[in-house]
Amino acid sequence: MSDIIGEEALMIDVRNNYTWSEINDFFTQLKPEGRQIHKHATGVVDMIFPFGYGILFILLSAFFLKKITRPDSNWMYLSLFPILLMLVDFKENFNTLHLLESFPDLTNEMVGSAAKITDLKTMLVNISMGLPLVLGIIWAIKWILNKYKNG
Repeated sequence: MSDIIGEEALMIDVRNNYTWSEINDFFTQLKPEGRQIHKHATGVVDMIFPFGYGILFILLSAFFLKKITRPDSNWMYLSLFPILLMLVDFKENFNTLHLLESFPDLTNEMVGSAAKITDLKTMLVNISMGLPLVLGIIWAIKWILNKYKNG
């Protein structure tokens, strides 16, 4: 896509707070062949990523939660939070495909709604990535304190 427009081309799902004019200009610059590449990347390749990172975040969170709490604790449900991220990512992909299919007949409402979902996904990515990190830190502190207490 970057070769087509002659500069770095960011797919919609890595942009933040985009507007109708930005997306309209981007799609115009992409030309039909670039839009087709974006459709393929979004409709095929980007549909696989939520499974990969979602499962990774769930497993990491569950691993640390098991170390911090009991395996039968209700806190274990917290490890399922990344499922929300996965669902929002799929919604974002379908929104992007809809925008690509609808071009050049995009409306402010269509683009605005898609932009809000992309912003929500960004927030959920940060939380889902931060969850295992925070849980790992809690586990490490708990492990160190137990070592110190038990001599």
